[in-house]
Amino acid sequence: MSDRILFLSNGSICYDSITYFINCIGEELKAMGWEVMHIRLDKATQKDKLCVLADEYDSQPFDYVFDINTKLDAVCDDSGRYCFDRLGKAVWHYILDHPFYHHDSLKVPLKNMNVICLDEMHKKFIDETYPHINSCIVLPLAAKQAESGLKPYDMRDNDLIFTASYTDPDMVYFKAKKQDSDNVAFFNTFTQILLDNPELTQEEAIRKMYPGISGTQTAEKLQENFMADVYIQAAIRQEIVVQLIRNHVPVKLYGHNWDTFLTKAEVLMKEDLTFIKEHVKDCGEVMYGELPNIYNNARLSINQLPWFKAGIHDRTPLALMNGCVSITDGSTYMRREIPMDSGVEYYSLDELENVGEKIKSLVADVGSMKEKVARGVQYAEDMWSWKHWAVEFVEAAKEC
Repeated sequence: MSDRILFLSNGSICYDSITYFINCIGEELKAMGWEVMHIRLDKATQKDKLCVLADEYDSQPFDYVFDINTKLDAVCDDSGRYCFDRLGKAVWHYILDHPFYHHDSLKVPLKNMNVICLDEMHKKFIDETYPHINSCIVLPLAAKQAESGLKPYDMRDNDLIFTASYTDPDMVYFKAKKQDSDNVAFFNTFTQILLDNPELTQEEAIRKMYPGISGTQTAEKLQENFMADVYIQAAIRQEIVVQLIRNHVPVKLYGHNWDTFLTKAEVLMKEDLTFIKEHVKDCGEVMYGELPNIYNNARLSINQLPWFKAGIHDRTPLALMNGCVSITDGSTYMRREIPMDSGVEYYSLDELENVGEKIKSLVADVGSMKEKVARGVQYAEDMWSWKHWAVEFVEAAKEC
């Protein structure tokens, strides 16, 4: 009898990336003989729908329930039983951010809860903080190659792209300053520690402020003060593009809200106004499924990791899989796992003022990247295909 898995998702998040990931995983599992079902829950009615599903499948639960960012683990039926426990013999929770964003899900004592995360330090935090969780593994997001096949490197239209949404750090800062005095003090100290010491994890920064703080208290403190994380990421992202402009490096920006940035930059960077208007292009929002083609038509791409110090996010696998250099801040995981000269170039968060100059030199020397890119494609095909992801997941699932 084939294994049965139920994927649950809700809403449309980050260019419909969640549905995209589930479809990729589901295709590979089907090819391995699994029975796959995917149900998208409307946020307004998702709790009621989940209870209906639990009633429907209670007598014949799925082997696995798999959710990405739904935060439905705590939903109970009228008798007080967790719906996830009724739906599946094992639950797999895929978290794509720091665990503190998922604290309300991770703390739920499901009978057989398992977690996939993207960072080795996140795994350590989960193992130490949530002893009821049966297993936690690190399994990076995979990537697809453009369906048209790899475009020759010399024939690509774009030298440099950046796929990311823009959030104005000044707006986050002003909002954070309207909090109560304790949270404002935390925001000020915490953000300064991390900006001064970008090698630290968020939990390490918390321990500097509150020696002896527990894992649960850490998660709750970070959850309460999530705007600090949002601000740091927004400030770094803005500074990267500001440095590109100051060094006159043309770039195409894909994602939400870059028009807001360009309006701001045209006012505050008047000495670079002509360059901004002619060479910094806002390409608008795109669906996640369009990204392989976008990377396949670029020679270089910028990546900014979430605050992952021992992990990797999806933009570097996307770039390498499609023969595009990934210029990124690094992590211990990336530097250990990705071979040297394989299409990854690192910049330092300690020296953001130099990132524009570094990228400018890479753009000027773009022709020398062809051999590195070829090695990166080979590595990505071996390690970051969705088929490889599915094999790794099935191996872990069979042990839970």
